[in-house]
Amino acid sequence: MKEIEIDGIVRDLKHLDSFVVTLKGKGKGGADLRVLVHLGLHTISRACKPGEITDLSDENGRPRIFCEDRYAFSFGLPDITKRMIEEKYFCWVSSDRNRSMNYAVLDAAPSRVRQLKDGEHQVIYFYLYPSRGKRADVDLFVTSCHMRFLKFGAIKRRYDLHSLLRKCYFESKRLP
Repeated sequence: MKEIEIDGIVRDLKHLDSFVVTLKGKGKGGADLRVLVHLGLHTISRACKPGEITDLSDENGRPRIFCEDRYAFSFGLPDITKRMIEEKYFCWVSSDRNRSMNYAVLDAAPSRVRQLKDGEHQVIYFYLYPSRGKRADVDLFVTSCHMRFLKFGAIKRRYDLHSLLRKCYFESKRLP
């Protein structure tokens, strides 16, 4: 989907196109590790409230409502996602509203993680799985991105993204 019309206004969605980020020397035998990034429709929409008329359907055909705030933030997601892969950001396991497990990450360089304060933050949710195509070794699917109150002391364990990408690749399994 390259665009969507909401209330008579055409919205560009080209920035949600998949793209590859390459990590030099992180693959098998010192080869490059290629990560194919997918940005899902939950990055521009929210769940429907009872009785609400839907604007669009997600990748699984579930009804969604277009969200102006998420849409605006989504334009930065390609750069943030590329940065989080290249700079080895820290993430943690988090369940979503459907109790599905994902990883969660903030746009915060590893050197800033200890300086973060409890409160509202823009959180990016994603999971990893071995790539089935020739274009990449691992697929990273950004499932959603929205504001959420975080209490950093409650996060039990942080993972660096390079370790998770390599684990997904070498063990050929979906994470988390």
